[in-house]
Amino acid sequence: MNTLEALEWSNWKNYSSKTKRDLFSQVLLYFVSPLRRVSNITLSQFELAGVKCETFEVNLDDEPFVFLPGKKGAILGWDSGTQPLPAFYWDKKNLLMNQRVEDYIKNYGLETTEEWDTFVNESTSSLRQVDIPPMLVQKYPIPTGCKYIGRLHAVTGEFVGSVEAYAIIEKDILSYLQAPQTFEASLNFEFPGEIFQENQFYAVLNPEEETYTVYTHQVCTQEELKKELQSQVYELLDEDQWEYAVGATTRRLFRWGNELVEDHSFWQNQTHRLVSKPNMFGLSFAGNNLRYEITSGNQLKQDKWTNCHVPLLDYLPLSSYYRARKILAKQEVLSPKDYLYRKAIIIDQLT
Repeated sequence: MNTLEALEWSNWKNYSSKTKRDLFSQVLLYFVSPLRRVSNITLSQFELAGVKCETFEVNLDDEPFVFLPGKKGAILGWDSGTQPLPAFYWDKKNLLMNQRVEDYIKNYGLETTEEWDTFVNESTSSLRQVDIPPMLVQKYPIPTGCKYIGRLHAVTGEFVGSVEAYAIIEKDILSYLQAPQTFEASLNFEFPGEIFQENQFYAVLNPEEETYTVYTHQVCTQEELKKELQSQVYELLDEDQWEYAVGATTRRLFRWGNELVEDHSFWQNQTHRLVSKPNMFGLSFAGNNLRYEITSGNQLKQDKWTNCHVPLLDYLPLSSYYRARKILAKQEVLSPKDYLYRKAIIIDQLT
């Protein structure tokens, strides 16, 4: 058995920890640029929806990546409509109408199970069987055109990260965070959810911690992003690789199972935590519909969607196989407020 075959999931899962470490050391030796700083190599166990995978986490230049074993003959895409979801997930009794919902109803009806089946099948990629190579995939997606430099505490102003890069943009960022001078105005003050100055910086608030994740920003198109990644020996995932990375071919419409959040009861809050949990490879994907995630082609995954209180409509963009109706234009400038991407190293041959 050659090394690539050993990195297939069906073989990988049966190896001892020592054998996995030996194989992963070859991956790092032959596929990671010697210019990357490799650290925090950890063998971790991940599980979601009953699927378990023991694999490696590693930091490349302080950015976390996860190793995904490959899979030959992976079944991707969806043609099973609403199965096996219960019908009340597409009940429209609490519907908040918006233009996109109005268009969907006009085009599909969305009254009968058959009409919903057609809508779901046409909102997901076609059923297919493909070979997926082993991959190193970035654990968290990054806003397009952005480079992570650190974290800023919104209240104290303390910054942890690349101090030199932050010093250039510090004054402008802090200008957005100044509380009102009057007592009355300060009662209603809230930190902005995001701060953006094109070609300078982009910062996103983590409300629970009152911290901002801070990036420098440079305008780019998809082609420019690809060239930049190639110069760093990285790639974008193609649609097949992305779907595999999300759902691991579990043949479920959603990576976490069939539960959708409907209310704020204890059990539904449990479901919400499940939706936001890292998947069976330890990768994190959005649990909301705030941005698209781009692939190497023109197909966009996930979506920008305003919740309409029909669970299936609100959660379908989080499906492992969802295809956004929007097609990415070749020369479109990728705003970090609209698009995410993640770096990958594709292991397609070993010397």
